Amino acid sequence: MIPAARSGAELPRRGWVRGAGLLPLALAGVLLAGCSSSDDAAGGGFAGGGGGALSCPVPVGPMAFAVSGRANSPSPGLPQAVQDATVSVLSRSVDQDYRPRITLIDVDGRPTTAGSDTYSSDAGNGIAAEDDRTTFLNGFGDALTGVRAQQPEVDVLSALDLAGRSAGGQRPGTVVLVDSGLSTVNPLDFRQRGLLDAPPAETVEALRAANALPGLQGETVVLAGLGDVAEPQAALSPAQRSSLVALWTAIARAGGASCVAVVDEPRGGDAPDDVPPVSTVDVPPPPTITPGQATALPDDNSVGFQPDTAEFRDRNAARAVLTPFAQFVTAAPNNRLALTGTSARAGTLPGQIDLSTRRAEAVKSLLVELGAPADRVTTRGVGSQFPGYVNDVGPDGRQLPGPASANRTVIVEPSG
Repeated sequence: MIPAARSGAELPRRGWVRGAGLLPLALAGVLLAGCSSSDDAAGGGFAGGGGGALSCPVPVGPMAFAVSGRANSPSPGLPQAVQDATVSVLSRSVDQDYRPRITLIDVDGRPTTAGSDTYSSDAGNGIAAEDDRTTFLNGFGDALTGVRAQQPEVDVLSALDLAGRSAGGQRPGTVVLVDSGLSTVNPLDFRQRGLLDAPPAETVEALRAANALPGLQGETVVLAGLGDVAEPQAALSPAQRSSLVALWTAIARAGGASCVAVVDEPRGGDAPDDVPPVSTVDVPPPPTITPGQATALPDDNSVGFQPDTAEFRDRNAARAVLTPFAQFVTAAPNNRLALTGTSARAGTLPGQIDLSTRRAEAVKSLLVELGAPADRVTTRGVGSQFPGYVNDVGPDGRQLPGPASANRTVIVEPSG
């Protein structure tokens, strides 16, 4: 059945191949036993299998699963909370005399429909109805775990859009994205320096200007596995994963999603074998203090600033990053730090210099709070006028989120 499904053709009734797939017979039976009229009243977020309720209600409507069976991301599978919600939708659909359409999207360099089927049951009693659901779920599980990329690289944005269109209809639907989220295709190519750290609002605005936001109007969106990678892709730091989750959440909301749920259950394991290659995304290491070597503090969730301000995004995270720098200054009387604030090319040069100076001063203030003598830390701001500046203005005059974020730093030069 899988080869036929990859052509995008509709699978026949009971088209999912049954087997020892994602929802084994015994497990599906346990989950289905938890469905009741009380779940119907709650409107979704079913947690009968112990996976924890989703933060969004999951409506009885079409469902589309954008799943990656690709390089650099763990083999496809669904978190427990998503399994539970899926079981709940199928169970409640019978009570509402509705036949939900379930669609699989293959997340790769050119996302395609990997198969679809419509669930219904004409069983005359509860046990037979449970058998119908179990058979469907086992077949769906096998189809899902069998998804494999067909094209090189990965276009997560287009996959999310295709899933949104697949879950559209007269009833509100649900879109589930299961992927690391590290897209490598324009207009959201995380190989672009600085994009992983860029403020979500800036990236969303750039996508809006390019008419590239996914169509998710009125749909529930569930994001799972964001930031979870497989070799050879380097692992993300907690701050980088937080940035990625915030960005995809913002993209889904900007695309019109009625509610966005993030599943924190980690995904692990190796990537599938024999799939097209996907470029790795450069993951900058955390800033470290090295005498005689300049270090740029990135504009990220660990030590970056709120847009257009000198307020840290996360002051506690910034304290953790800067503690070794403060310890360096206090370790010897001759140890000093020179802080140089830099900025994107936005607004006037005097404005850039003012903002970058205030950010350097904010770093100094925190270093002093951590014990560094104030007279051994100097500051200045240069705006966008510095040797490592990367062009952050596109041909249309709009700012480019990745390069702009890369230009927003405080450069630390230790001497001693």
